[in-house]
Amino acid sequence: MAKPEPTYSTRLRAANLQRANEEFAVKPLSLMEQFRKVKRRLPIFLAAIIACMLLAAALGLFVKPSYEAKTTLVVHQLPADPNNTATVGQRVDIDTESSIAGSKIVTQEAAERVDAGNASLPSDLRANLQVSGHSQTAIMDIYVTDASAQRAADLANAVAQSYLDQRSENIEKLVEGYQATIESQIDATSSQAAKTALEERQAQIAITSVYPGRIISPAAAPTVAETHGTPIYLLIGLVAGSLIGAFAAFFADRRDPKVSYPDRFEEIANRPVSLVSSANQAEGIRRTLRRIGAPEGDLAAGGINGITIHSNEPRLSSIVYEQLKQVLPAKSVNFATASAFEAIESGSSVKRVIAAKAPLVVETSAKTELSKLMLAAEGTGVIFIIASAESSYKALRDLFEAADFEEGTIIVPVFLT
Repeated sequence: MAKPEPTYSTRLRAANLQRANEEFAVKPLSLMEQFRKVKRRLPIFLAAIIACMLLAAALGLFVKPSYEAKTTLVVHQLPADPNNTATVGQRVDIDTESSIAGSKIVTQEAAERVDAGNASLPSDLRANLQVSGHSQTAIMDIYVTDASAQRAADLANAVAQSYLDQRSENIEKLVEGYQATIESQIDATSSQAAKTALEERQAQIAITSVYPGRIISPAAAPTVAETHGTPIYLLIGLVAGSLIGAFAAFFADRRDPKVSYPDRFEEIANRPVSLVSSANQAEGIRRTLRRIGAPEGDLAAGGINGITIHSNEPRLSSIVYEQLKQVLPAKSVNFATASAFEAIESGSSVKRVIAAKAPLVVETSAKTELSKLMLAAEGTGVIFIIASAESSYKALRDLFEAADFEEGTIIVPVFLT
C-alpha cells in the first residue's frame, strides 16, 4: 500500500520544527559563558577579591623584610693526623666540613664577632644559617638571612672566618701536641739513631700545612629583600581573591532558589530563552512569534495549531496570554482561558477540542496536571513556558525534567524582565 503524501500543513509544521530546533539548539559552554556566570554574581566575586587584597596588604605591612647574604670559601686539605703520612693529601670531605661550619661552636664565635652583647644572636643565627658544599669540590657556600641587609652580610662573613679560624686553630693544636710528644721522646732516649729518626719526624710535622682555606667571595649587603614586598602580596591577594570569588560566585549561583537571570532559565530549559521586556511586551511577543514561524501572527499560515501557555505563576501566564490576544488577529485565532481549559476533561478530549478550535491559544493553570499540559502542548504544537527573575528554580527544573513532550512539539522558554 502506497504511503500517503504529507499534507501542506504537515510539511510546514515539520519545517517550523526543524528551524526551531536549529535556532534553539544550545551550543557547548564556552569560556565566555563561564565568565557570564561569574558576572551575574559580580558583587560576591568583587567582595572576595577586595577581602583577599586587604588581607594581603595587611600581611605585607606586618611581615618584616628579610635579606639573604652569601659568602663563598674554598676549603684547603689538612691532614687528619700530622704524625701519619698516609693522611697527608687526602681529599676534603665537603659535607663534613659544611656540618662543622654550621656547628654551635662556629656560630657562637661568629655571633660574638658581630654583636657580643646580643645573647639571642647565636640561636637566631643557627636558625637562619644554611651551609652547602659543592659536590665533588672543596667549595662551600654560607647563606645567612636577617632583617638587616648589612648584618646578614656581616654574619655570613663572620661565620666563614670563624670556621676558618677554628679549623686553623685545631690543626695548630694538633701539630703542637705532636711536636711536644716527640720532643719528650727525644729527651728520654739515649740512642743517637733514635734521636735522629725522631728529629726527622719532628721536622716533617713542623712543615705540616695549617692553612685552612680562604674566602673567595665575601658577602655584600643585598639590595633586594628575599621576602615579598607589598605589591607582590597584593598580586597574590588578587589571584587568590579571583579564585575564591569565582568559586563563591558559582556556589551562590547554584544555591540560588530563584531563576534570577535569563541565562539560568536557559540552562534549565536547555535552549535559548525569548526575552519579553516590560518596557515593550508586545514587541517581545512578536519576536517570539517570529521565532516559531509566525512573524505576522498568522498561526494557521505557519502550520501551527495554536500555542499553549504555562507558568508556575498565574500572573506570568496571564501577562503573555493578554499580550497574545492583542498581537494575534482575533478573527483567525481562538483563545481559551485557564478556567476554560481546566473544564476540559483530561484524555483524548483535550486534543479533540484543540483540533476543533485550531488555531487556539490555551492558557493553563499552575495547578494543571503534567499529563494534561503535555496533551495541550502536543495538540497546539507549541508551548510557551514563562518565567521571571522571581520564579522558582527548582519548580522549573522539575518541570523540564519530568515533561516528556512529543518530538514535534516546539518548546519556547519565555523570560519576562
